Amino acid sequence: MIMTRTARKSICLSRHSPWLAGWVGVMVLLLAVMGSRPAHAIIGPPSFSCSFTVSDIDFGNINVISGLTQTTTGVLNVKCQNGSANSWVTVCPSFGYGTGGPGAWNPRQMANSANATQKLNFNLYLPGTTTIWGSDYWGAPPPAPVLHFQLNNGGNGNWTYTIDAVVPAGQTTVPPGVYSSLFEGVDVRIEYVQGNWSQCLFVSGVATDTFQVSANVIAFCEVNATDLDFGTTGLLNNNVDAAGQVSVRCTNGTPYEVRLNGGLAGATSPDQRRMSNGSESIRYGIYRDSARTLGWGDASANAVSGVGTGNLQTYTTHGRVFAQTTPSPGTYTDTVVVTVVY
Repeated sequence: MIMTRTARKSICLSRHSPWLAGWVGVMVLLLAVMGSRPAHAIIGPPSFSCSFTVSDIDFGNINVISGLTQTTTGVLNVKCQNGSANSWVTVCPSFGYGTGGPGAWNPRQMANSANATQKLNFNLYLPGTTTIWGSDYWGAPPPAPVLHFQLNNGGNGNWTYTIDAVVPAGQTTVPPGVYSSLFEGVDVRIEYVQGNWSQCLFVSGVATDTFQVSANVIAFCEVNATDLDFGTTGLLNNNVDAAGQVSVRCTNGTPYEVRLNGGLAGATSPDQRRMSNGSESIRYGIYRDSARTLGWGDASANAVSGVGTGNLQTYTTHGRVFAQTTPSPGTYTDTVVVTVVY
């Protein structure tokens, strides 16, 4: 891939009694109910049931160098049948950590398929909000959302519910690669009950599904350059030196080369570039070193090479106007194209 930019050149208890022993047993039972959230059956139509599918969530190609937040969506599909006519269904879908970053929920993480230690942060949200889609089975807030759907006259219904997914900005040092997190088992536990309830402690049934969140972090570079200004001079009896900068930001671990073309005159050698004013010109060169012995050109042999870190990397352009016959007074300019090859 190639990225170009032009630059203008100018000069996170004992048991004391049977009664007491029985009382203690009751308390333990209550605590167990509160802590483990077992599914309690609720009496309803004997054949009432719901099924669920969750779509995979794919961010596609992501450019982390852009510094932008990346968003996409998934879908929870709900299908219920044989319920009471026009009654409500309460659904509590718990989405856990996923396999990308076990134990991490804010943010959740995807892992690089080639190196599991490399992570890409993301999270799942209720649609149109900044409320994280949580689980009743990970022992911490946020909990699973409580959704409500109304059955039709036949006691049936099909619905879809959007899942917002976000990769936050500020992850410029994440290396390229395919990142993913698999949600299955307790990470996709969906409880449901017929009726309009504020929670799903008493349920008609429990279902699970499997889905994956993925993203492809692409190799990418961006470049910027400052002008190389030699200022104002009179006679060109001596060399005139100046310096500018080329700044490059490439994805972490991405090898690259920074090349400078021959300018408007199409110079084939770094020291044979020309600034022009009409039909007259001034010869100059651009170099990789301050001693101005290593020319900076548009081939691998005379380019500046580096490996991206995800952060800005800056190089100095060392320019020199050579002593030469002085042309007519005026402003002499050239345009050099800066190309990053990666």
